[in-house]
Amino acid sequence: MSSEPYEEIVRNWSPEERRQFPRERHSHFTEIDSTNQFLLERIRGGETSPFDLVTADFQTQGRGRRGDRWEAPAGRNLLFSLAIPLPKDPAHWTRLPLITAYHVGHAIESVLDDAQILQAKWPNDLLLDKRKLLGILVETSSQENAFAAVGVGINVNLRENELPPPLRKTATSLYEIFGCESSRWYLLSLILRNFLRDTSSVEMSFADAKCWFTERDFLLGKSLQIRSGNRWIDGVGSGIGEGGQLLLREATGKLLEIVSAEEIQGAYQPQGEG
Repeated sequence: MSSEPYEEIVRNWSPEERRQFPRERHSHFTEIDSTNQFLLERIRGGETSPFDLVTADFQTQGRGRRGDRWEAPAGRNLLFSLAIPLPKDPAHWTRLPLITAYHVGHAIESVLDDAQILQAKWPNDLLLDKRKLLGILVETSSQENAFAAVGVGINVNLRENELPPPLRKTATSLYEIFGCESSRWYLLSLILRNFLRDTSSVEMSFADAKCWFTERDFLLGKSLQIRSGNRWIDGVGSGIGEGGQLLLREATGKLLEIVSAEEIQGAYQPQGEG
């Protein structure tokens, strides 16, 4: 374990910002099985403080929301997990993927050209030009002083020829967008600042997150087939609910709230790390 990237992350921070995120809250690994798994174990052991951060150059068991995985070369991508205090109302826990997408996406858009806007694909992907740029995995541990482990994998310096052939038309990276390498730690600095500014209330931040997500909603207006639990549901993507659910309108006109989905068909479905 190493803490070397810490100074890179906080390089341009004010003393007050550094006090919010002291060195001991950051754990960095050159290699780890999974940043989310490491953080979840700390949460379950009662060893976690708000906004504890785990980063890694390489994950041997990184996974997506459904267990999907593939391994990028070490040091190419930004891989991290952040401990987020859970809202007191469990009904609001499903908002966390959208809030994460908002904070992460806002940081990424700040380094893109003005004309480049991300697309948000419920529940856990951000795309650029219909190609997956990053994935989000939120896992919770329901106990006293509960936290969520919010895992994010962003394709930063990944080259197209390093992607598995089936993903070369469905995934992208900042390297492919800019044509040059970017600093993983500078990008993480922007993301972490967004989260730290939002320490007052996760509930309060959802209105802004929902607005941001809705403006970029990749599934809005698309005919979809969704597998949720043991059944398939047909309908048209109709926005985001107050709990972060996907709203799906059936042919009968009935509006359904989809809390989780194992599979979505009918809209372009990218894959990748994160």
